Amino acid sequence: MLPLADHNPIRHIRFAFVNWALMALCLAIFVAQVPWYDYAFTPATLHLAGGPKAPGGTAEMLGQMVSYMFLHATWLHLIGNLVVMWVFGDNIEDAMGHLRFPFFFILCGMAGAGTEALFTDQPQVPVIGASGAIAGLMGAYLLLHPRAKVLVLVALRVPVLVPAGLFVGLTVALDLISALSQMPGEVRVAFWAHIGGFVAGAALIPVMRKRDVPLFQPPVPHPEAGFFGAGRWLPDFGRDRPGGSRLMFWLKSALFFVTLAWLAESFLA
Repeated sequence: MLPLADHNPIRHIRFAFVNWALMALCLAIFVAQVPWYDYAFTPATLHLAGGPKAPGGTAEMLGQMVSYMFLHATWLHLIGNLVVMWVFGDNIEDAMGHLRFPFFFILCGMAGAGTEALFTDQPQVPVIGASGAIAGLMGAYLLLHPRAKVLVLVALRVPVLVPAGLFVGLTVALDLISALSQMPGEVRVAFWAHIGGFVAGAALIPVMRKRDVPLFQPPVPHPEAGFFGAGRWLPDFGRDRPGGSRLMFWLKSALFFVTLAWLAESFLA
């Protein structure tokens, strides 16, 4: 399942530039082909996992617990993570402000790395990717906007509109099942990093959000300007107007993003 967009405008900031800056950093590092083996996090370097430690000691280990989240293995890996950041990150930055958001993102990513180190049976296998930090965004989003509508592409084919709580809850459940069912020794996705990041995000958002931002907010009753403010630059695309059709908004949105997904899949094939 891939979330494509959410029906949830930002309220406290004008633009989520920190979230976009983090996305741009991930993209720039990937395009520059930075050698990931120098900056990936190896779970064995964390003391509780046992095994050889980082040559640079604690400082290098902590550095790898941050740097690993900006590295990606393939275009598909990168694009998938950027899309999820695009959907959920702006609302989390909106809830806590520009200054706290990068610290929240990094703490969630580090929590993901620590959880992977504690539970993996392959501590020597390096871990890369922003998925742990992004799971933190989803954990925070679950507590802030559980009833917000999310457009999800199932099996990269079928667009489905679901509450955020259902999508995030199902994603976490699948991650946990996958983590517990993996066979020893097989190469796998770092599902424990996802779970650790999610727990960290859900735990941090109550204390890092602004005081006037409530938890468990009700859904927005009607599209305001479309996804990413698309109503401002695409005529009749979700603009809140008298007589506007919510059904047509979602149909056009689904068609728009399914077309983008098809083009991306064709390009990457």
